Amino acid sequence: MRTPRALVLPVLVGALLLSLPEQAEAQYYGGGYHGGGGYGYGPAPRPMFGYRHRIHGYVGGQLTGIATLGQTLKYSNYGGYLGHGGGGGGLFGGVRLGPFFSLELNWNITWHQAAEDYWGTYWSAFHLQTVELDGKIHIPTRSLVEPYFQAGIGFAFLGASWEDRWSGYGEDYVFASGVDFNVGGGLDVWLSPFLTVGGRVLYKGMRFGESAIQATRYSANFASAINVDVNLAIHF
Repeated sequence: MRTPRALVLPVLVGALLLSLPEQAEAQYYGGGYHGGGGYGYGPAPRPMFGYRHRIHGYVGGQLTGIATLGQTLKYSNYGGYLGHGGGGGGLFGGVRLGPFFSLELNWNITWHQAAEDYWGTYWSAFHLQTVELDGKIHIPTRSLVEPYFQAGIGFAFLGASWEDRWSGYGEDYVFASGVDFNVGGGLDVWLSPFLTVGGRVLYKGMRFGESAIQATRYSANFASAINVDVNLAIHF
């Protein structure tokens, strides 16, 4: 039976992780443990936590996909200003505060599909930007893979470009803005004590204030989505 091509990469990655126990332990204790003897009585006791669990800073980037779950405001021919979802990326930086906790500042932008509303206005270049302060709870491990839980709060900004079909006039617009939050979790894969790749899945809730249209009818609008990203970070 032929193996589906889509399964080849995950199988190879899993085999690589399982085949590197010694390398995983070496980079886990990379800051100073060398497995030497302890006063002639055998190997020295290993520290409880590894080098990567030290207090340190990190910076990185991410590629993001977002799937819309629901939104209150229904004005356009596709059901709302976030559509069915979008894609984009972002940057982040943070401080690991020890084995269990870290704080992270995250900026992300995603682009969403265009639409024409009931009044003949063509909306394009919908882009959702978020700036969030996140707290992470890590589950320390001695393997290459380390999971964590995350929650955060921040600010969401929705911009758009619009054009009137009749006059041809258009401009960039601040469509809506408000507070947002996220909750979820992810995994970091430690390729070395200084480099990680990973991914996370987050539920995002956004409560926008008055939007650019129908503001007299809707004083606020809540939108929810699932946010999935893959990321790379440098630790120093």
